[in-house]
Amino acid sequence: MDNTELMAINQKLWDVVNEHVGPTDSTQLLATGGMMLKVALELYTVVLSDDDIGKLLETVKAAIPQNRAKMKSMLGERTLH
Repeated sequence: MDNTELMAINQKLWDVVNEHVGPTDSTQLLATGGMMLKVALELYTVVLSDDDIGKLLETVKAAIPQNRAKMKSMLGERTLH
């Protein structure tokens, strides 16, 4: 899969998020994000061992500060209720 295809998938996922998440509703945001994580983990179980999934999640955890900065840059400061 090339970068163009990955970016198209990324945009479609954001379209789904924007369709289901209001600008200030943390419940919708958490539920939608949780469901996306669930699907990702289900996909990973098809090709990765539990240990490899754990290692992947550690890498994801390490990237949280960069992702938070990216979202802050994209969205600005937001307060969800």
